[in-house]
Amino acid sequence: MKKLFIYILLFFYVAVQLKPLTAIVNDVLAHTFFKAQHMATIHYENGKYHLHAELKDISEKNNLTPSEKAPSSQKTNDSVSLHTTPDFIFQLNKQALLSQYPTEATNALPSAFLKISSPPPKV
Repeated sequence: MKKLFIYILLFFYVAVQLKPLTAIVNDVLAHTFFKAQHMATIHYENGKYHLHAELKDISEKNNLTPSEKAPSSQKTNDSVSLHTTPDFIFQLNKQALLSQYPTEATNALPSAFLKISSPPPKV
């Protein structure tokens, strides 16, 4: 079951990567199997270079920025500020940072490390 899932994911990954080539494959198949209908419709309407135009459209769609991909109803005007709250300026009070504790009280606290008077280890 795991192998099947991996193969399906691999297939979709390759299909997405090769999506621009679908226009070329479609044109080759149309010229090979139903050339008369293809020439009468696609070449008559779009001309000899219809495949170039299709590839250009696909590349432009792939290279759009996320803001250009959004529908026009969701696009916003960047010149208008969406934030209505004013900017606050935080001023740090230096007196609040000063310690209010006497120095004698901190000396009475037990230390976390014990002082051991011994020589260093020999290597």
